[in-house]
Amino acid sequence: MTSAPRRRRWVSEGTSGRVTPTELFFDLVFVFVVTQVTHAVESHPGWEGLFKGLLPMVVMWWMFSAFGWLTNAVRPDAVPVRLLLLLAMTAFFIMGLDVPHAFEPEGWAFPVAYLAAVAIHGVLYLTTSVPSARRAILRNLPFNAMAGVLVLIAPHLPEEWGWVCWVAAVPVLYLSPLLGRIRGFVIEPHHFVERHALILIVVLGESVVAIGIGAGSPESHAVDATLAVGVALGIAVAAGLWWAYFDGDEVRAESQFEKTSEHRRQMLAYYAFTGAHLVMTIGVILVAAGITDAVHHFHEHVNRWWLGCGTAVYLLGHAGYRALLKSGRTIDRLVGAAAAVLLGAVASWTGWAALCAVAAVLVVIAVIDHRQLARAPADAGAVA
Repeated sequence: MTSAPRRRRWVSEGTSGRVTPTELFFDLVFVFVVTQVTHAVESHPGWEGLFKGLLPMVVMWWMFSAFGWLTNAVRPDAVPVRLLLLLAMTAFFIMGLDVPHAFEPEGWAFPVAYLAAVAIHGVLYLTTSVPSARRAILRNLPFNAMAGVLVLIAPHLPEEWGWVCWVAAVPVLYLSPLLGRIRGFVIEPHHFVERHALILIVVLGESVVAIGIGAGSPESHAVDATLAVGVALGIAVAAGLWWAYFDGDEVRAESQFEKTSEHRRQMLAYYAFTGAHLVMTIGVILVAAGITDAVHHFHEHVNRWWLGCGTAVYLLGHAGYRALLKSGRTIDRLVGAAAAVLLGAVASWTGWAALCAVAAVLVVIAVIDHRQLARAPADAGAVA
């Protein structure tokens, strides 16, 4: 008599419709993760600092994105599922806390929390009523765990071999679906597109937070004209990144996503969402570091590459996303990426000049894109 209700609590037919509040709450933890990574990159300028900040984030993104796939197959409304998602959320927060120490033996909490997230993700996937999804996660679970083991042993090896482990963990994760031939995972187009759009909103929030961090100083003082202009330019850059993606792109992407076959949909989910959104996230992290630097050193020389290269990485990621889903033009993103790198470097003689240069590139892209879309049917998606 009691087995049926218990089964209803654990077994799910999948998720349809809009993203649930449980998922929105879960995604909030990634704000802290991105903040920590941005701080790690900004605090240690140079290639080593860049990779020590980004490699942990790339590993974390894989599992964080994997929970977006999970909630397409498992409803997050049952109490046991919610509790396990909260445990996974805690694991991601611990990973975020330990980002500055992930390459040190004392940073053991990062890989342990990562492996805990892998285990929770696997357990939850096995509760779905879709047999193909259960088989799919069993094919990929060993790769997820293997990456965690590599990261766990890396700090205890000589430095060069530690780097090898960290670098090897990335292809172990990102090539695993191809080795296992992506098939069987449940992909609900509307839910999947909306979930990743909302994740990107969370990530873009870091570029807004960066304005406040850059505006901070050891001595508190009222907002003056210089700071007000710096804040306005920082908001302009953040808004430009947001506008490039959210000017109807998600609607067109969903329309194209729905038209594809099941296998093609799974491949697009991997390349256009897990892959392209990772590239855009890296771009936002670099832009956030650049905004902080530019607002804090408004009349001084700033880093030549963070703002321009970050904007370029973001635009290239979005161009890839558009090209895969045939949801819009890409030529303006590609030209804009090149212009952002060049102008960002040239204008790095002061923070305000660098912000103006990057904001101008994004404004031009937004104007061209908006006019192009106004002339085309709403569901068209011409790819240059």
